[in-house]
Amino acid sequence: MSRQQELLALALAFRSKAAVKADELAVRSSVLLTRIVFFGLLLLPFFEPNSFSIVRAGRLSSPPALELHARVDVPPIIPSSPKAPTLQADSPPADKKADAAPTDKAADAAGPNLPASSNAGQTVPTLPAQSEASAKPVPPGKQSAPEWTEAEIASAKQDCTRLLGKITVVSEELPPVREGICGAPAPYLLKAVGESKVRIEPAATLNCQMIAGLNSWVTDKLEPAAKKTFGSSIVRVIAGSYSCRNRYGLARAPISEHALMNAIDVSAFVLADGKVIRISKDWGPTEEELKRAQKASDAAAPAEKAKFQVAASKLGAHDIAKKSDEKDKSDAKSKADPKAKAKSPEELKAEQEKQAVSAFLHQAHDGACDIFDTVLGPDTNEAHRDHLHLDMKERKRHLTLCE
Repeated sequence: MSRQQELLALALAFRSKAAVKADELAVRSSVLLTRIVFFGLLLLPFFEPNSFSIVRAGRLSSPPALELHARVDVPPIIPSSPKAPTLQADSPPADKKADAAPTDKAADAAGPNLPASSNAGQTVPTLPAQSEASAKPVPPGKQSAPEWTEAEIASAKQDCTRLLGKITVVSEELPPVREGICGAPAPYLLKAVGESKVRIEPAATLNCQMIAGLNSWVTDKLEPAAKKTFGSSIVRVIAGSYSCRNRYGLARAPISEHALMNAIDVSAFVLADGKVIRISKDWGPTEEELKRAQKASDAAAPAEKAKFQVAASKLGAHDIAKKSDEKDKSDAKSKADPKAKAKSPEELKAEQEKQAVSAFLHQAHDGACDIFDTVLGPDTNEAHRDHLHLDMKERKRHLTLCE
């Protein structure tokens, strides 16, 4: 027998021996596992109920990044005189806490945040109250954030000097504000803008970039449009500004630009002749309302056609021709008599004024898109049906949002 054949025989013998060992190990393991299961079943009745529990870790999902603005309700205004119109009731509350209260209250209802358990290795049943508390978001006003540094304050004040040095505004410098993660290092209380001192009511707490933008908007866009449309200048802008809250006042949403003093919600304008222009009342139908009206009209058209076909099936050809002749005579009579459907001069004037006011508000919206990084209005969604939201939020690639 050659050397090669001997090695082959040894390899075959070794493989056979290994296979026998593997079979023996599998049999022993199977027997051991069977014994463990058997003894486990015997001991199971001696354990208390619910002795074994599973703790599941929930995941919280973030809501879409939408900008929430509290609705600015503007009650009816009755000017006392054309020279000095009063708009105290029309102004939204100056106290920012009134706007932020619903958000804080809704967030507080969920309970405080709980720290992670120190017994990480133990399995503890999850109680409903603990789950609710751990899922509760912290309002922005209660979140911790470092105070503004001297460098941040100095840089913001330098920007204010550059932005406000060449424009005319009536404002008051405020100390740095840090309310949770809200506030700004160099805020100002804006009272009026432009050479004509157009008042902002109530006075708006804003950063200097927003103040410069408002000055440009009022001076370059609103004033020319108002004088051209109404022959009168704007004397007051009714708006709401700083509010430490998330977007749309939601507990689970990104922080609002209002919380950073970087946004304003404009709800109405007052002209020098006492005329009050409200966005909620004078904007006109929104794009969504026009779409709904068109859908309703399209849905009603087949119903009218079916109704005519049913009537035609019940009438004879002679009756149909007779009714058609009567309709033609009625239409001819209406055309011959202009007073039958013509609107009165007062109605025509009111309709023209309504269209002019709506056109002015749309011009104000479109003009703001040339200045601000974000402009949201009644056509955006129902939350903005009664105001224009303007802010200077910086976006990637310097993109702007105009809706």
